[in-house]
Amino acid sequence: MIKVTVQKGKESVVNKFIANKKKLFLGAMALIVVSAFVFLTFTLVKNSSDINRLQVQKQELVAQCDEQQKKNDELKAVLDSENKDSYIEQKAREKGYAKSNEIVFYDISASE
Repeated sequence: MIKVTVQKGKESVVNKFIANKKKLFLGAMALIVVSAFVFLTFTLVKNSSDINRLQVQKQELVAQCDEQQKKNDELKAVLDSENKDSYIEQKAREKGYAKSNEIVFYDISASE
């Protein structure tokens, strides 16, 4: 153990120094605690916002997936049926295709 001998005049200076050191330490600790609280609050709010955004995005994607699944089921039903050739021909004509021996006429009078 270290024994400190201090003269009467210097005793108050040492006590003030120790008191100031304690105040500085407590102030620093308070600043660290407040900073950590602000950081954690900000992170919590940001994560909560991200979770909500991703849940909405998930719902949209599930709806799109369900819609595409229905379209796929309809197309499978058409392809499994007896009139799949007529369906394929109809879709090809919608895209402007014609059979090799067909003559295609275009009505240009409607565009004027």
